[in-house]
Amino acid sequence: MTGKKKWIAIAGLFVVTFVLMFFYARQMRQNRMQKDIAKEILRLHVVANSDSKKDQALKMEVKEAVVTYLRGVMQDAESVDEARIQIQKRLPEIEAVAKEKMQQKGYSYDADATLSSCYFPVKTYGDMIFPAGEYEALEVNLGKSAGKNWWCVMYPTLCFVDSTYQIVPGESKEKLKKCLTEEEYNSLLDGENGIETSSLFIEWIRNILFS
Repeated sequence: MTGKKKWIAIAGLFVVTFVLMFFYARQMRQNRMQKDIAKEILRLHVVANSDSKKDQALKMEVKEAVVTYLRGVMQDAESVDEARIQIQKRLPEIEAVAKEKMQQKGYSYDADATLSSCYFPVKTYGDMIFPAGEYEALEVNLGKSAGKNWWCVMYPTLCFVDSTYQIVPGESKEKLKKCLTEEEYNSLLDGENGIETSSLFIEWIRNILFS
C-alpha cells in the first residue's frame, strides 16, 4: 500500500467512525425523546380477529364505536393521568361497546379491552409525525386478535381528526403543546426533515470518500 493510499484508508476509517458516532448519538437522543413524548400520550390499538375483508371491516366498525363512546371523556381530560384513570374505570363498558357493535353486525366474537404498553411504528397525522416506539395504549382485541391492527392517538384527541386532513387542527395541536416540551413538540413537526437531513449527511460523506 502506497503512502497516499494508506492516508486515504486512514481518512476513510476516521470518517466512517465519525459517521457511526454521529448516528449513534442521534439515535440515542431520538430514543430519549420518544420515551418522553410517550409519557404524555395515550394511544388506541384495535386488533382484528383475522385479515379477512369482513373481519377488517368489522374492526373499523368497532373502532368507530369505541372512539365515539370515548369522545367526550378524552376531550374533557386535562392530563394523560386523568385520561388513563377515565379509560381504566371504563374498560368493562368499552368491551361492552365492542361486543354490541359486533353483535349488530352478526358476529359473536369476544372482545378484550386493556391498558398496556404496545410497540407502534412511525405514524403520520396530518403534518405531524410520531416516532416509532413503546406507547401506553387502550388495546381492544377482537376474537382471536390475529389480524392487522388499527391505531391512533386517543389523548390528546387525534383519534377524532379526520384521516383526510392535510393538517392537524389547531385545537389538537394546542393540547399537544401543553403536554410536551417545545423541543418534543417541534420534533413531531420536523420528523420528515430529520430523515431528510440524515440522507443529505450520508450523501455528503459519500462525496468526500469517492469524489
